[in-house]
Amino acid sequence: MALIGCWGDITFAVSRREVKTFTGLKWDSGAKYSTHDRHLKEPLLEYTGREVESMTFSMFFSAFLGVNPISEVAKLLQAMRRGEVHPLIIGPKAYGTNKWVITKVSTSLDRYDNRGNLLVAKASVTMKSYSSR
Repeated sequence: MALIGCWGDITFAVSRREVKTFTGLKWDSGAKYSTHDRHLKEPLLEYTGREVESMTFSMFFSAFLGVNPISEVAKLLQAMRRGEVHPLIIGPKAYGTNKWVITKVSTSLDRYDNRGNLLVAKASVTMKSYSSR
């Protein structure tokens, strides 16, 4: 199995038997500024710090690719509901300066078999940088 990365016990991996990876990784960073109005002058901007960074990506789960979609979606939801905090590791690198929490999971339950078993699902995951300091 080729391990691409992980966040806690949620792994991104590819093998002959299963495909469990992500697509469309987007990393948002920003800065905060306060605006100070001045009489008869242009307003003055003051840097006040960084915005909380966020990551978004999608995961595709398919029984045809060796994974149990409902189990994978449940793992994401449980980690979000428990407030788990982990580094996001892709390849040899931990992304960001802090660890990450899942703040939102939006799931599309796409295909079922004739017994009501979920065969295909897609999860859109939003994470935010978490600092305990």
